[in-house]
Amino acid sequence: MKRFFEVLETVKIEFQPKDAYLREDIPTFIIPSTPQFKEKIERLRSQLRQRGLEIILQKSDEDILLQVVPSPAQQAPQKAFFKFNLSLLLFIITIITVTISGYITAQNHVILLKTLASYNGRPSGIQDENLYIAELTALYVISIMAVVGLHELGHTIACRIHHIDASMPTFIPGIPGVTPGTFGAVIIQKEPTLTRDQLFDIGLAGPLVGFIVSIVVSIIGYSWSIPVSKSEYLYTVMKLGESEGVLPPAIFMLLRSYIFPSPNSYTHFLHPVAVAGWMGTLITFLNIFPIGQLDGGHVSRALLGPEWHSRLSYIMAFVMILTGWWAMALLVIFLITTKHPGTLDTVSDLSNSRKIIGVLLLTVIFLSCFTLSPDSPLWFLIFR
Repeated sequence: MKRFFEVLETVKIEFQPKDAYLREDIPTFIIPSTPQFKEKIERLRSQLRQRGLEIILQKSDEDILLQVVPSPAQQAPQKAFFKFNLSLLLFIITIITVTISGYITAQNHVILLKTLASYNGRPSGIQDENLYIAELTALYVISIMAVVGLHELGHTIACRIHHIDASMPTFIPGIPGVTPGTFGAVIIQKEPTLTRDQLFDIGLAGPLVGFIVSIVVSIIGYSWSIPVSKSEYLYTVMKLGESEGVLPPAIFMLLRSYIFPSPNSYTHFLHPVAVAGWMGTLITFLNIFPIGQLDGGHVSRALLGPEWHSRLSYIMAFVMILTGWWAMALLVIFLITTKHPGTLDTVSDLSNSRKIIGVLLLTVIFLSCFTLSPDSPLWFLIFR
């Protein structure tokens, strides 16, 4: 009972409860909606968290039901030495796997250069092949790690701004030659999100940063790519076999004449940095889909609320299937079946400025990075 009155006095710092009682041993308060409600709730939460308590808000007729519960039990912290070295180990392994993928990509690029040179009866222009491959590999590694790492760092910074405890990015090694060498990175959010504003900011920060970095890397990489004529292309296919083609994302299809060298050439062989940029825009494209617990799903959950977020998830899962990225489509269908955690505050709406920014940025990023897989049924309709 003493704890109840202590909590009551803390609540009174920000609100004047209309009623206060214990519901199944949970301190429960009926509070009015007041000016600067979000700011008051955040200050109250900060005070209660210092006591190991958390708040839950729900609408109750014309008023608001506020309950104070113990913070979710956290696992006993592991020794800092072990945690540090686990993250470091994963980072080192990821560097190795990305480097192997970069080496394979760089080696294939050099083979293409030498094949084109033999077709045109001239030297390849590569003075030290091993050094050149090492340089290309390094550029690829820097590009991929920047795209993936800065994306997750964007989430971490947004958590820090909202005083939500979250880990630094932890990298996940991938399969060299099959993936870009990494399955991306993750952060662990150690505390639940309080308001829609926080959910929106944390969800959007990652893909926004990843989008900017991917665009910069892609512009550099596409400008370094090799224009080839139809006869040169057919010669390389005869010598090396036909490789699986990829489409640049929509923004670079539209800006082709401004970015690609010799935009009127038959095709381009992508520079390793362009491959990294293409991977980055693809990751951003798939992650910005407003589905389930993808980053775009967090943003749409903050924008639309639980009911319309669920409906839009099913619609956009079908759109992802049409784009031909089947493995990711299967994953997001599974994600739809898992309930989104939402926010502790189910009362406060998203700010109007975020609504405008959210719709605008989701649309711009999605359309700019829109990329079809060669397995897409739309691919055959467009390029048959």
